[in-house]
Amino acid sequence: MKKIVGLFCIVLAIYCIYFPFSYFKKDADKAEVHLHHILLNSQEEAEKVKQQIENREKTFGELAQELSECPSKEQKGDLGFYERGRVLPEVEKFAFKTQKNIISDPIKTQEGWHLVKVSDIRYFSDKNNFTKI
Repeated sequence: MKKIVGLFCIVLAIYCIYFPFSYFKKDADKAEVHLHHILLNSQEEAEKVKQQIENREKTFGELAQELSECPSKEQKGDLGFYERGRVLPEVEKFAFKTQKNIISDPIKTQEGWHLVKVSDIRYFSDKNNFTKI
């Protein structure tokens, strides 16, 4: 009986330690980001385009329409909302750690060089309950 109680205590202790962290992590992962991007062929080109945006020579959308190598250029680089795990890992790393309307430094993927902007973030507690931030 002591062995069963001891085993139960160990399982209970692990559960008490793990559950709070897994619960909050699960809620933190329940987010969507509204992504916009410009896909370019080189890092130099991406840095030049970012500089044009920062200098307010043209908007992100205008440059996406003119220069992006992605079909999303027809929508001014608008990719829509994405949850974690639904976008390239390199892009996801930036997208879920940034604030709205910050433009990334050039991000290298197998497709080329991306400039990424998050225009909106939605957190939700279930599939039908979104909260805009």
